[in-house]
Amino acid sequence: MDSREGGRSIEQAVAAAGLGELHGRYRPAVAAEIAIAACCATLGLVLLAAGAADGAGAVVAIGVGVLALAAISGLVTWRKANTWRHLYTGGTLTVDPQGTVTSVVSWHDVAHLRYWTRVTNLGTAYVEVPMCRLDLNNGEVVDLGKPRYKELPEIVSFVDANISAIKLPLKIEELRSTGSAAFGPITLAAEGVRWRESLVPWHAVTRVEAAKTRLKIWTDGSRPVVSQLLSAVPELTVLIHMFGHWQELRPDRPGTQAEPEQKS
Repeated sequence: MDSREGGRSIEQAVAAAGLGELHGRYRPAVAAEIAIAACCATLGLVLLAAGAADGAGAVVAIGVGVLALAAISGLVTWRKANTWRHLYTGGTLTVDPQGTVTSVVSWHDVAHLRYWTRVTNLGTAYVEVPMCRLDLNNGEVVDLGKPRYKELPEIVSFVDANISAIKLPLKIEELRSTGSAAFGPITLAAEGVRWRESLVPWHAVTRVEAAKTRLKIWTDGSRPVVSQLLSAVPELTVLIHMFGHWQELRPDRPGTQAEPEQKS
């Protein structure tokens, strides 16, 4: 495919950004959008037929308007259905319906990764939607939930594994050089876990749980002393790993503190 980004093919864009090997290509799910467009088109045709039969110009005009909305909806759905996301071992790119590479992101361009489950109340049932957001170093945001891909859980798992492999050694170095490691509103430090205005000493922590929507930390009570929305916690996988390996990572453990600078 001669897909272009500034005159470059996909292969050239991948090579220039060092994205590595292709993992998979994904298209968004558009069944709901197709159904909406079809319903609008059907309603428009019914209104046109009814208006023409009764000689009601107003009804005909409404039918034309509904058909126009159906056409716009159909065009948007077509564009969405033909937008591809490519995942590589070193990053991701998107390709529009014209075959143009519209964005290229290396995993090293990602400042923060956040993933969580959004629970939506539809009135008769709750729907769980996996979410994943990449905050880039340049301030841009890549929302992997828009468009919603059918294979989003697989995409999130792959993206998380690759970015966490980059972030983990950086967070360990941050901990050893500064004495703490920040994960949004939660900070791991030698004396304990800081959250908002509170400090939970390490010896008091009995359980840590990352559920679908919240990160919770218990001490000896029945209620968690920390309950934080996951949408605000970056690098969750790295955070959980550091919780589980705290005894060997803790900055106050003998032999882990950085050497003090020598005065000249």
